[in-house]
Amino acid sequence: MPCFTASNIRLVRDQLENAAKRRTKTSTTHRSHGSSTNVPAGTTADLNASLKAAIIAQNNKKAAKECTEFLKVMGYTPQTLNKRPVGPKSGRTKNQTTLTQKELDRLKNASKVVTLEDRLEVLKRQEEERKRMEKETEELRMRFKKIDDARQKALEENAVKEDLFGAGEKVKVLERAFLAKHEQEEEVRRVNRIILNAKCQAVRDAQIQEKEDFQRDLRSEEMRMDRMVLERATSALKKEDADEEKKKEEKLKYACEIRNQLSERETLRFLEAERLEQEAKRIRKANELIRAEDERQAQLQRERKLKFREELNRIAEMAALFKRMLCEQEREADMRAAAYMREKQKKERELAMEKKLAQEAAESKRQRIFILAQKVLEAKSASEELSYMREQERIEREYRRKEKEAALRKKQIEKDLAEARESQLRQTKQRQALQIARAEQDFDNLMAQVKVDEEKQKQQEVQRERQNECYRQAIIKQMNDKELERRRLLELDRAQAMDWREGERQRDRNIRAVIDAKLAAMRDACLPEKYIKEVEMQLTKIKSQKAFLTKNK
Repeated sequence: MPCFTASNIRLVRDQLENAAKRRTKTSTTHRSHGSSTNVPAGTTADLNASLKAAIIAQNNKKAAKECTEFLKVMGYTPQTLNKRPVGPKSGRTKNQTTLTQKELDRLKNASKVVTLEDRLEVLKRQEEERKRMEKETEELRMRFKKIDDARQKALEENAVKEDLFGAGEKVKVLERAFLAKHEQEEEVRRVNRIILNAKCQAVRDAQIQEKEDFQRDLRSEEMRMDRMVLERATSALKKEDADEEKKKEEKLKYACEIRNQLSERETLRFLEAERLEQEAKRIRKANELIRAEDERQAQLQRERKLKFREELNRIAEMAALFKRMLCEQEREADMRAAAYMREKQKKERELAMEKKLAQEAAESKRQRIFILAQKVLEAKSASEELSYMREQERIEREYRRKEKEAALRKKQIEKDLAEARESQLRQTKQRQALQIARAEQDFDNLMAQVKVDEEKQKQQEVQRERQNECYRQAIIKQMNDKELERRRLLELDRAQAMDWREGERQRDRNIRAVIDAKLAAMRDACLPEKYIKEVEMQLTKIKSQKAFLTKNK
């Protein structure tokens, strides 16, 4: 089910406002040809129906595309959404978790550090996407414009045939022309926006209800994602409503200012003596604006210098950090060397102890041999002498074998310790070289960026000076032109003031009739009563605000 976001609502509003403007132009052209020109019945309704169908189709395509992109960003695919949880298999524990290859790749991508180049690439892709959306919107508007032009041409060709209709048909045509004439009024457009908001709200509520019924049996994770999408659309819609309210207040304020200006112009012929003072005030105001702009640019320059100084401090801190890291690595290397020496001394002590034990064993063996020799001398037996010789040879062979094994073991231990020390020193030197090269590369990049920023700043300052000079010349020229124009418009405005007031009163009456007709059409369309009451409450609120501003004027 496609989500109904704030961007879709905004597109619907733009398309319907453009359609209203084209209908207004159509009614104006028909009035210029004469009151005898008639418009076929049902043309406006057909145009609205075709426009709404095209806009809804475009909305559905874009909404589906936005939902797909959002699911891709969140790391979900159609396979993972349709996959159901599987019970524990044989050979797995109950609390063991298994990740798919796609989820593992997503976690790896999320763990990567986002660099400045990556952020610039993302911003570039967003800008290209925005331009593409603007281009598609413009193409859609041009296509609707061509459709309206073709229908307008067909209406003009068939306008002559409509003269044969009766008086009742002419009354309907006049009513439609009256409605089309007032479609371009600000109040009517505001009511159209309010009614459109109410219809969009009704459609959106229906879609939300249908979506909730459809997704009731889905997983809890899907329900959380739907709530996220709904909250985002609601916040965007509230923000847009706040912007609309702000624009309405500004327009009402602007209308009050226009009325105040009309009243002031009526008294200008009695205040001619104050003209020079007013001109001087405007000049001072322009100078203050220029001075404020210069101060703002100076503040920006100070902020850039402060930022550059902070960046240099950060580099100095990084250099100090690298230095501390090198010191720490050297200290660790010294500690490992000391540990190596302690281990070596321990091994040497063990070897000395083994050698001492071997010497003691040899001494004890020699003592036994001496005792045996004494026994041989005492016994004077040939068999005992032969046994003595064999025992002596066996003891000597055993002694030589142990001495050789001890020497080989000592040599192997010394060789292993030397290789470990050499490998440790080589790795330490490589790490230090990599850290120094990385720090130098970062510093070179920063200095290059600083030079580019300084060059851009100089160019901006030169361009700003030229613009300030152009502004001064333009202000002087505008003041002279306004003085000439003021004298010409003073008499013209005085005559137009009365006509404008009378036209405003008639316009208010016509707009009230159009609004009542639109509310009646909403009721005829069987729109829920709560949305109609909400529209009426908003109209009452706007009317009270307008009355309040008029009273304060």
